Amino acid sequence: MKHSIEWQDDAENASPEERATVADLRLFVNTLNVTQHLIDGATSDHVTAALYGLAQGITHRWWTIFGSRDRDVSLTAFRSGYLLPDIRLRFDGAALEVSAYQKVYEGPDVRFWAGPSEVLSRREGEDWLTRLVTEILDRLKAKGIHDTAAALRWQRVQSSRRSGERAFCEAAGGLGLDPYAIADDTAVFIEKAEALFGEDEPLVEFVSGASGVDQTRLIQWVDRMVRSEAHKYRLATLREVVDAAVSANRSHKEEPAWAAGYRRARVIRHALNLSQSVRFGSFKDVARQFGGGATYDLAPKVDGIKALRREHPNGVHVHLRNHGDSPEAKTAHLFALARAIGDVACFPAAQTAPINSLPHAYRQAAGRAFAAEFLAPIDEINAMLEDKRDTISIANEFSVSSAVIEHQIENRTRITQACAV
Repeated sequence: MKHSIEWQDDAENASPEERATVADLRLFVNTLNVTQHLIDGATSDHVTAALYGLAQGITHRWWTIFGSRDRDVSLTAFRSGYLLPDIRLRFDGAALEVSAYQKVYEGPDVRFWAGPSEVLSRREGEDWLTRLVTEILDRLKAKGIHDTAAALRWQRVQSSRRSGERAFCEAAGGLGLDPYAIADDTAVFIEKAEALFGEDEPLVEFVSGASGVDQTRLIQWVDRMVRSEAHKYRLATLREVVDAAVSANRSHKEEPAWAAGYRRARVIRHALNLSQSVRFGSFKDVARQFGGGATYDLAPKVDGIKALRREHPNGVHVHLRNHGDSPEAKTAHLFALARAIGDVACFPAAQTAPINSLPHAYRQAAGRAFAAEFLAPIDEINAMLEDKRDTISIANEFSVSSAVIEHQIENRTRITQACAV
């Protein structure tokens, strides 16, 4: 991800911040110029805009950009009346995806075309945005304009990044909130979550997944589960199985979440000597494979989480949130337990972590991929398709939803590629 800025010195904007930062801007995603556009029938390879709004927007939404797990941030939100391409940023906890979307304006008639996407590591994403903001703020300094709102905000962000505030700020960003102007009850919720989950990715994914639910009740549920000594949540041999399997199957640097999940599912099935034909009828069947006793059971109901994985001296405990007694609930219990096991397999370091509904978060995506391949191996699905079985009957065979089978079929090339590495 690259950019180029050509400053203009004769701008007539009313605001000194805008007047000093008018420039021709070019943005390149995957080496392609995504600021190229059609304006009144002619092609232009840059946009001319006051870039102060861009700096102010990025600095004020920094924690939303890197805290959100399922929320796009578009540069058009920072355009301050100028025409900018629809470049969207989405961070999944491991990588920043930058994508160009089509955008049409009227008066003047301007069309930015849909374009490429580029995936950056967190460091690469932070470095690029830092360079962009710094270049704009340095221009202001060169023009004798100091202590702007963007500059002061950037100083605060930088201070938080270097201090123990980073985890809190990122978690607040996961809720789409400004960590420096947050309600007391929300701050208390995040602080309690930090005490339970630590300062790493599980904290941010837990908080991001708690938007729109009763956060007080949810944090009380987690606290109760963490304190529980009940053996009915214990998977006594899960740690042993994972440690043995992972020692011979190291993770690959910066691999996609789905690749990690699919590959580890194959590894764990192999470690358990499970053939492709082995089915699981319920979550209790899966629990028994990992040392879950006859008393292994569901945890109380709560909104905002599907399962909680935590380390205990006597083994890994998985608290599986009760969804009820319907057929859909029984399917959900089976899949959620497989996801929790996948979380341990894909992220074997001892920790407490949530299993929730975030669709794009890296850790949640890895767990879903693991669960799908662990419960319904694609090779077995392919064999059933050759026997002219439809997706509904295949789903019933594996006790999963038809959506799981459809996704497995859709992703079979990916699965093969991931497991071949």
